[in-house]
Amino acid sequence: MKVILTTLNAKFIHTSLALRWLYVARDISFDVEIQEYTIKDNLDEVAHKLVNANPDIIGISVYIWNQEEAKKLVRMIANLNPQIRILIGGPEVSYEYTDWLDYPIEGVLRGEGEKAFWQACRREKEIDGFVNKEYESAVAYAKVDLKWLETLESPYFLDFDKETQKNRYLYLETSRGCPYRCSYCLSSLDNQVRLFSENYITTQLMHLEEIECKQVKFLDRTFNVKPERALAIAKLIEQLKVNFSFQFEVVLDTMKEEMISFFEQSNKERFRFEVGVQSFNEQTLDAVHRYQNLDILVKNIKRLSQAGCIMHVDLIGGLPYEDLNSFRNSYTKLFACGATEIQVGILKLLKGTSLRLQANLYDFTYETQSPYTVEKTKWLSHQDIMIIEDVYQATEKLYNNGRIRFTLDTCYQYGYPIFDVMADVGNRMRNFKGQPQVLDYFKLLYESLSVFNLMQDEKLRACLNSDYYMNFKQTPKPLFQDEIDKETIKELFKKWVQYNIFDEQTLYNYGKIRLGFYQNKIMYQVLIYDRFQNYPVRYWFNLEGEAQ
Repeated sequence: MKVILTTLNAKFIHTSLALRWLYVARDISFDVEIQEYTIKDNLDEVAHKLVNANPDIIGISVYIWNQEEAKKLVRMIANLNPQIRILIGGPEVSYEYTDWLDYPIEGVLRGEGEKAFWQACRREKEIDGFVNKEYESAVAYAKVDLKWLETLESPYFLDFDKETQKNRYLYLETSRGCPYRCSYCLSSLDNQVRLFSENYITTQLMHLEEIECKQVKFLDRTFNVKPERALAIAKLIEQLKVNFSFQFEVVLDTMKEEMISFFEQSNKERFRFEVGVQSFNEQTLDAVHRYQNLDILVKNIKRLSQAGCIMHVDLIGGLPYEDLNSFRNSYTKLFACGATEIQVGILKLLKGTSLRLQANLYDFTYETQSPYTVEKTKWLSHQDIMIIEDVYQATEKLYNNGRIRFTLDTCYQYGYPIFDVMADVGNRMRNFKGQPQVLDYFKLLYESLSVFNLMQDEKLRACLNSDYYMNFKQTPKPLFQDEIDKETIKELFKKWVQYNIFDEQTLYNYGKIRLGFYQNKIMYQVLIYDRFQNYPVRYWFNLEGEAQ
């Protein structure tokens, strides 16, 4: 009997660990293969490829990002060959599944499927988590023994992944479950934390030295839930002979001093942290059962950021009791922490979460189809949500990618209302005709910053220049015209060559001089490009032409 395990990933770079766990847990009497696609793939072609492989059973993993496409795919498969048995599972169908029972599927597997899926393939009578129109298991959510999983072939290093793994993320888990009960999160429904053994994790990590991948992403909901264990794993990762990084979700207000000190001294390129801040409104956090010490959280974000750690911090717009002013305050406080990236998201009312059940209580209006994004609340109008969306877009394009980071940080230090700046530039981006190019982003930001008029234009232009020219591998079109007259440039070049600051050929062939902002002063920045298309090397001089 042939079984195909499939899903629609968000992007090619992603892989499905769930399918790989099913694969290594397979019944050896079945002929099993994995076929992965993306939500951008042509569904008609996907359906034909699946059916033309002549499977008896197709198992589909369903998530919030692929639910609508998965429903269409199920109907297509059934139309092409109604004899194929279709089983579905995944987070999106593990808690609210009744609408799926009207689709041509054999059943839904709720929870962990490493045993239950193969029981369903064999059509056993009692299957944890299984439900269809005729049967519903007394066990609503299946779980498996992690010790048993450890006896299986590793799902991380399968032969058929070797060819493409170097271009994709590798997802790894050291635990299942989450100790917290945040009411907007599916993980809160499984608050019993179960740990893979340290010996097993050590074996998997050591094997990473034999492969290549884009990045290892830990699926643990809270990496540092067991401090001593987490520190031991981090120390092992630090020693691995690999050229990729590792990403974790951490709770920073509970992180122990020993672990913080370790990361301060560690290889900063090796680790990447995700920190869910969500809000600085204590009434909001209390309403969603998100309990954290905000003072310690801010202190530790700043501390690790100042140490050079790569940090991705999250805010959620649309939570209870947070109006636009409150969210503006949350964004501003988080911006001041100096993290590498700020993720601004709009609340999604996920199936199965307690917050979704409270939608009427908080006057939530949200999308009826995935991803169930909130459109307005008792505290936020639709227009307010749009403003937060604008802030998200501007933060992504101007701050998170590092494109105009120095300017934004400097403007915040000079007293600009950073949330309002981001909202304004995000609105300009939304109304921009066509796709903005790098030069356009700088001009849009300049227009927005000029509205607030807190810095002299000369300083503002110098700040933008400081970011702008470092975005290009060859001399770009000037951001501002006629900043330095030709005679001044001629005299400066002559002086720098005379005093052997620059080689004459290098300076005249590859050097450009522009105004910039350095040490809180307007200065000259000399940018040396090269014929190898590298980003420029920059040198600073005061307005008298003296090196700084």
